[in-house]
Parts: sequence; structure tokens; C-alpha cells
Amino acid sequence: MRLSEDKVRRIAERIIDGLAERELVSYTDQSRDARANRVKAVYEVLIPDLQAEEGIDAEVERILATYSRTLRPVEQDVLRRKHKEEVARKRKFIL
Repeated sequence: MRLSEDKVRRIAERIIDGLAERELVSYTDQSRDARANRVKAVYEVLIPDLQAEEGIDAEVERILATYSRTLRPVEQDVLRRKHKEEVARKRKFIL
């Protein structure tokens, strides 16, 4: 995975805290345990999506490796983006 588990946990914390700061949600239980449970729930939603995207990236790299000539960096970026969108669409994954 591109992001470490610690970074994903911090992202989950920022999501939970950001929703509360913007008053998009209000929590009846303000305890640390309740916050930890909310962070864990968001974390558990993020991890499978990140793993799915990692699988898409791996498939794209396999596709790019089949090209017979060496690609310039700009070509690689364009083709990587194109193939990633295509593979994601086939897997019904929204990027």
C-alpha cells in the first residue's frame, strides 16, 4: 500500500474531526473510546479501497511492462492514467 497504516489512521482521524468541526455531524458520546471507535470504522472503510487501488496499480504496471519499447516518462504517465481508468472501470471501481 502506498500509505502506511499510521497515515491511513491519521486520515481517518482528520475525517472524523473535520466532520465535527464543520458541524456536519454531532456526536452524543464525546469520550475517547467513542472517538477511537469512529476512527476505526472510517479506517476499516479506507483500507479495502486503498488495497483495491493498489491491485489496479499493479495490473497497470503489468500492462505497461508488456510494451515492446522503452517509454519516455511523459508517455508512461499518460498511458498509466489511461490504463488505470480502463482497469478501474472494468472492476467497477470509482477513482
